[in-house]
Amino acid sequence: MFIRFSALALGTLALVGASASAQSASFSYAPGAAQYRVQSSTRVSQEVNGQAIEGELNTRHVLTVDIGRKAKDTLALTYTWDSASVSTTGPVPAPDLSKVGGTKSSGLASVTGKMYSFDPGKAAVDGMPDMAEFEMFLPVVTAANKKVGDSWVDTVAVTGNRGGIDVNTTIIVTSKLADDTTYAGEKSWRIQRELAFTVSGAGAQQGMALVIEGTGTGQRTDYITSKGVYLGSSLNQTSNSTVTLPANGMTIPMTTTVTSKVERVKG
Repeated sequence: MFIRFSALALGTLALVGASASAQSASFSYAPGAAQYRVQSSTRVSQEVNGQAIEGELNTRHVLTVDIGRKAKDTLALTYTWDSASVSTTGPVPAPDLSKVGGTKSSGLASVTGKMYSFDPGKAAVDGMPDMAEFEMFLPVVTAANKKVGDSWVDTVAVTGNRGGIDVNTTIIVTSKLADDTTYAGEKSWRIQRELAFTVSGAGAQQGMALVIEGTGTGQRTDYITSKGVYLGSSLNQTSNSTVTLPANGMTIPMTTTVTSKVERVKG
């Protein structure tokens, strides 16, 4: 039995969980549309009955984010899932993303990106996913004066059903405004973070109940301009988890390694 939860869930935890703190108290995301490439590789190693089983999931998404102003202190966000592709090795099952193109979702957020409400939209075709995974795509930018070298700590809670498992995740994010830099040809802040998280969940797969517990660490870097443009992020993350199958008392240890990158596509 290969637990597919690890490949589909842990790969996105830190990608959507980190927040950012800006250098300017007057920061706000700029209105306008931008397209992003999101590439992720998730490697999973599990041990079942003394046998090591390994697999890998690689995904590539293209996403358009349109930021509008609903009110002075409220942004109206519209997301369009332009395309997606996926490949796997080993026993990792490949989710069907062949017809997600054109799927839309929307939300309301503060001018610094904190979500007030989110509608994941409707899947373009039965059997395809909606856009729940993109709810926190934009980093939340704390409106506080920060200077190069300053650091701060946030705690983020993420809940949801992933791969048939109800998952609760707590992420402690230690961030540092590393420097002012140039990224993708634009002046931006480089914000570095150290991530430490715990995961717990319960559910069923293939008709079998299971419980998961785990911990992990990671490093993430965000690039955001003072004019309110999100340029991209990079992430490296490793987690160690244990899956327990109460019905037969089986315990399956697993290690998940994730690398991901978000890049703005220039028009």
